[in-house]
Amino acid sequence: MLNKIKNIVSCLVLLICLFLLSGCVTVSSQKDKAGFFKSDYIKLETFCRKNNLTYDFDTIDDLISLHSQDKEIKVLLNSLVGVLNGSPFKLDKPPIYYSGSIQIPSQLEDLIKSRKFISFKPLYSIKKIVIDPGHGGKDPGAISRRGLKEKYINLIVAKLLKTRLEAEGYRIVMTRSTDTYLTLGQRVDVAKANSADLFISIHANANRSRKVSGAEIYYLSSSRLNSRKRASKLSKTNTFFKRRVPTDAKAILWEMVISKNYGFSVEMANILYYNFKKLGLKVKPARTAPFYVLRHAYVPSILVEMGYLTNTNEEKALRKKHYQKQIVEAITLSVNALSKTYSGRNRTYVHSR
Repeated sequence: MLNKIKNIVSCLVLLICLFLLSGCVTVSSQKDKAGFFKSDYIKLETFCRKNNLTYDFDTIDDLISLHSQDKEIKVLLNSLVGVLNGSPFKLDKPPIYYSGSIQIPSQLEDLIKSRKFISFKPLYSIKKIVIDPGHGGKDPGAISRRGLKEKYINLIVAKLLKTRLEAEGYRIVMTRSTDTYLTLGQRVDVAKANSADLFISIHANANRSRKVSGAEIYYLSSSRLNSRKRASKLSKTNTFFKRRVPTDAKAILWEMVISKNYGFSVEMANILYYNFKKLGLKVKPARTAPFYVLRHAYVPSILVEMGYLTNTNEEKALRKKHYQKQIVEAITLSVNALSKTYSGRNRTYVHSR
């Protein structure tokens, strides 16, 4: 996956260099106005009516988002960089604000119809997986009435999962392999440092009521996604891009990354729910949560709560090797299903470093 990332960055840098050779990626508004020709532009509202699009305009980031049932386009005022359905493209003239309205270059209409734009969409494949056994060391996690500590059961199942996934050909990295304490930040840093394709956090649950039971699968709450805000921040502070790349281009790419990782996470969570049920395990429908490890790993991430240590029957089951292996099998089937689904499709996928 690291090679794919390098290829993506190389393509982006090449694309940016082409922009720079033809002038500059960001064009001053004064120059735009001086060289404005009506034949080169269409008013935003007119452009949307002609192409059956709706639009949103973020006045803070100067980001114009255009939408239809089969298209999602993002362009920035005074910038030659845009994205159509996840693929970056180059404009000869930038969108501008002129005479009280936003003007869209006519070229964009041709690009939409012909789909002849510069793009790079490497395949998304799952090769390297980070498994995160929750808690550890001074943090025991949940504790059952019979004294079973969550940190131990998490590690046992995580090791079984590692062995099982390695047998399927995946490369596995563990955030911890012993009873050690890690901060949440250290856990997600493992995913970033290893350019992981998937992050799986393993936990066991607890509740005041001993009647509550069932596995639970979590992915990031959409309300905590904040893709635009996070992309803007990452474009200014993250050092993943080693060469000089304009901030607006990085912001677009980061928003793509965050949104696509979110989509993969949702899909993985729902596949897990199906496979848990298929294997006869009690499981609740996949749900959202604002967990730190889901927000900050910047790779497709899910968190599995294997069951409730506070439920007597479930605690007994979690102690048994065959039950642990059922959980591992459900996760393995899900990883294989997700990998098979996307290994033959074009995907753009970038990690933070």
